[in-house]
Amino acid sequence: MKNYRGIFSKMGEQLVEKYIEDLKKEIQEKGEDPELLFKLGVCYVRIKQIDKAREVYKRLKEIDQAKAKELLDIIYEV
Repeated sequence: MKNYRGIFSKMGEQLVEKYIEDLKKEIQEKGEDPELLFKLGVCYVRIKQIDKAREVYKRLKEIDQAKAKELLDIIYEV
């Protein structure tokens, strides 16, 4: 059951991708908000775009060490 890749899984990915677009717009409007960047990084992990999650981590590290560490743990599933 764990490897199930049906319609619900695809729908979930599309929702996350839509949320990523919304987060990017919000970050453009509000600036480098740590909470928004953290959410963006987590979304990238959810859809397995780890390189993009790492990029967000680098941005987050500059402004919020604690949130950056939390994101890094999620990226590497610590």
